[in-house]
Amino acid sequence: MSFALNEGYYPSLPSFSKTFSQPWLRGLILGVLAFWVVTPASFLTLGRFLENRALDFCYQWRSASSCPTDILIVGIDEASFQELRHAWPWPRSWHALLIKRLREAGAQVIAFDVLFADPTSPQEDQVLATIMQEAGNVVLAQTFEVVQGPGFNRQILVTPLPLLATAAKGVGLTMVTPDPDGVVRRFQVELAGQQTMALLVARLFNPQCHIPSSCSGLIEYSGPAHTLDIVSYYQVVDPNYPLPTDRIRGKIVLVGRMLEAALVPQGQADAFYTPHYSLTGQMMTGVEIQGNIIHTLLCGTAGRTIPDGPRVLLFAVVLIAAAYLFARLSPLSGLIGLLVLLGVILSGSVYLFLAHRLWVPPVLLSSGLILIYGGNSFGHYLLAARDKRWLRQAFSRYVSDSLVEIITSYPERLRLGGEEVEVTVLFSDLAGFTSISEHLSPENLIHLLNEYFTTMTEVILNCRGTVDKYIGDAIMAFWGAPIPSSRHALNACLAALAMQEALQPLQDGWRARGLPCLTARLGFHTGKAIVGNVGSRDRFNYTVMGDAVNLASRLEGVNKIYGTSILVSEFTYQLAAAEFVFRELDQVQVKGRSQPVTIYELLAQREDNIRFPWLHTFAAALQDYRQRQWDRAERLFQGVLAQRPQDQPTLCFLRRLQRYRQDPPPPDWQGVYILESK
Repeated sequence: MSFALNEGYYPSLPSFSKTFSQPWLRGLILGVLAFWVVTPASFLTLGRFLENRALDFCYQWRSASSCPTDILIVGIDEASFQELRHAWPWPRSWHALLIKRLREAGAQVIAFDVLFADPTSPQEDQVLATIMQEAGNVVLAQTFEVVQGPGFNRQILVTPLPLLATAAKGVGLTMVTPDPDGVVRRFQVELAGQQTMALLVARLFNPQCHIPSSCSGLIEYSGPAHTLDIVSYYQVVDPNYPLPTDRIRGKIVLVGRMLEAALVPQGQADAFYTPHYSLTGQMMTGVEIQGNIIHTLLCGTAGRTIPDGPRVLLFAVVLIAAAYLFARLSPLSGLIGLLVLLGVILSGSVYLFLAHRLWVPPVLLSSGLILIYGGNSFGHYLLAARDKRWLRQAFSRYVSDSLVEIITSYPERLRLGGEEVEVTVLFSDLAGFTSISEHLSPENLIHLLNEYFTTMTEVILNCRGTVDKYIGDAIMAFWGAPIPSSRHALNACLAALAMQEALQPLQDGWRARGLPCLTARLGFHTGKAIVGNVGSRDRFNYTVMGDAVNLASRLEGVNKIYGTSILVSEFTYQLAAAEFVFRELDQVQVKGRSQPVTIYELLAQREDNIRFPWLHTFAAALQDYRQRQWDRAERLFQGVLAQRPQDQPTLCFLRRLQRYRQDPPPPDWQGVYILESK
């Protein structure tokens, strides 16, 4: 609600009213203003980003052109790695065999989007060079690499081995140049004086096709990723598979990596964003992009973007004319006119791109029209305000001092800050969720998480806890605030057992629906923490911060080491030992802390009268372990296993005993196990 309603808030209202009462003057001012806002914006990163997104929409809307029948991709894909059972790089004799079989099948041009810059064995390199020279139709790749060092940053040309480059029919650049937003839309056939592979292949395939070295433009994509004809590498090179001769004869055959970005080391992925990515979610490999560029060159269908000069002139004419038109119309009529103009501009831009491959960016021009309409409507508002000023003055008298006082004091009631209190903090996590989530559909994943969060949240709230946040599959909660309670540790332990109990029906339901049976790991710590509103003045969260939170998070992860489900620190144990049964597990020093902490496994409530006869044996074994009595500790741990087979903490200590026998801890060891990771 605005409270600037008196006349004093508009000191220049009469002059504005006089100016905006002249339609031609108002139109001229708004048109020029819109032009000077929109035109510079079209050269900025944000402006180009918006226009490029509109271009992507046109790419996606256009029905896929007929798939190129003269291009075949031999993909170095995951299936080939599995079939051939050989790590990269592959023997060059394999590539030689590939060329030989492709040539025998009638391939007209063979191009490798693979860089053969490093030598292998002389025999392997010679075999490949000989086969390429005999084939006489092989094009190899070269590229620019950035070399950085103290005080310099330059590009160097990385070429194939001279032996291979001499044997090849040609060597061309395979670099693609994404737009500033990372999407590959445009191509050039010559970069830094070097011809591209696409140009060499197109000329070799069709010598009569005249392609100037200055050729550039928008790539005529035949569709999203995997639209081109693709065959796996192993299906061509392995003689056990019938050679798809009909798909090879007379074709351009491109050989390159068809691996997903997630399957190759970081920085080595040959996959790029294309205009279809936002629709399909699939990146396109470099060899597919090369195929689309070659197809564009052979068909002469490169798209063009309207040059900057004509585009600026178009902006000026349309915006000033529209501003004059809107200035003479009422806001309602102007809205109709705006919608008509927007429809003409957007449909015209799409038509020119689809029918004539001419891209006229419509977004900023449309934004200019909206800006003009908004300014014109504001002008009408100012004119109406001249006649209704007395209404604003009268209305201002209805804004009471008490209401103003409430508004001005509102931020003070939400001021940032907090207080230090003792709380018990919980971190819970689903074991193995990351790997399991990769095999679930988004619908099943979200449904499973929502079902889990709903049940666990109800348990926490019923046990007087406060749910702080959800982080992926993790839950963070705390007890002791905002309502102070001396039983915060007891309530937290009660919630821990209840959460594990409530998880069992969920597991039964997941198992019945064929979903993974997830288990939860919980970590608790009690200590001082800052509790309060944290964030900005406009948006904040009621949360808890401090070392207590960090340690609780670490203890949740420590469960993985001992195979446990619920771990608490010694500080939580001290407050809850009277009402709950615990097993002392170890003394650990977690990453990021210099002091060790004793950890306990929460087993049950004492009132449940559940007996754990092996607890004393485990405690004695733990004592011997800390005193370096490895043999006696092992016998006692084996005694625990006799009573409780497959007890994971016991198995953990037995494995550790074996390590310590071979590599004993230092003489000053106090029984503390140091955790190297989080």
